[in-house]
Amino acid sequence: MNQVKMLKNRRGMTGLETAIILVAFVITAAAFAFVVLNMGFLTAEKAQSVISSGMSEAASAMLTDSGMIAQFSNVTGDQADICLTKLTFYLKLSQGHEPIDVDDNVMVATYTSQRGHGEIYSTNGTIMTISGVNSDGDSLLETGEKFKVEIDFTELPLAGMDPVQANHIEKYAHPYEEFRIELRPSAGAVLTIERQVPAVYSTIMTIE
Repeated sequence: MNQVKMLKNRRGMTGLETAIILVAFVITAAAFAFVVLNMGFLTAEKAQSVISSGMSEAASAMLTDSGMIAQFSNVTGDQADICLTKLTFYLKLSQGHEPIDVDDNVMVATYTSQRGHGEIYSTNGTIMTISGVNSDGDSLLETGEKFKVEIDFTELPLAGMDPVQANHIEKYAHPYEEFRIELRPSAGAVLTIERQVPAVYSTIMTIE
C-alpha cells in the first residue's frame, strides 16, 4: 500500500518542460557560437590585414652588391688623422621583388656615427648621389639593374655639431669607428648598412 502511494507521489518531466530546457540549451549554444564565430572573423580579418601589410613592406628589398669602396685622406699620417672622405657602393634588387623608386623626392637616407646624425640624400645632390649603371633611364631600381651610390663626407652636415666641428675633420669617420647608413624607400624594407672603418693603409680600400 505504501509502495503504491509513493509511486503516485512521483512526478515525471513533461514534454513541455523538456522542450523549454532544450530550447534554452539551443539558444545558449547559438549565442556562444555567434560570439566565437564573430571573434574568429575579426581575428581572421586582422590577420589578413597584418599579412597584407607585411607582404607590402617585404615586397621590395634592396641589397648592396659586393663591398663598399672607401677613399681616405691623410693616409701617410697617424691613424687618428686619417679621414673617410668618400664612400661608393652599388645597389641591386632582390630576386622576385617589386621595383623601388630611388629618387631623392621619394627615398630618405640618413647617416649616423658617434659624431652625429644627419640626412644625406636631398635635392642638392652634394652629399649623396644615386645614378643608374645599367638602368633604363628612370629612377626605378628594377630586377637586373644596378645603381651607383656615392657619399661625399666633405659635404656632410651632422646634427649636434658646432660650426667649428662642422668644417673640421672631426665630422668624418676615422679608423676603428663604426657608422650606419639607412636607406628608407617609400614602400618596402629599410636597407641598413653598418660598417666599421678598418685600419687604413691605402688611399682607396674596400670595406666589407
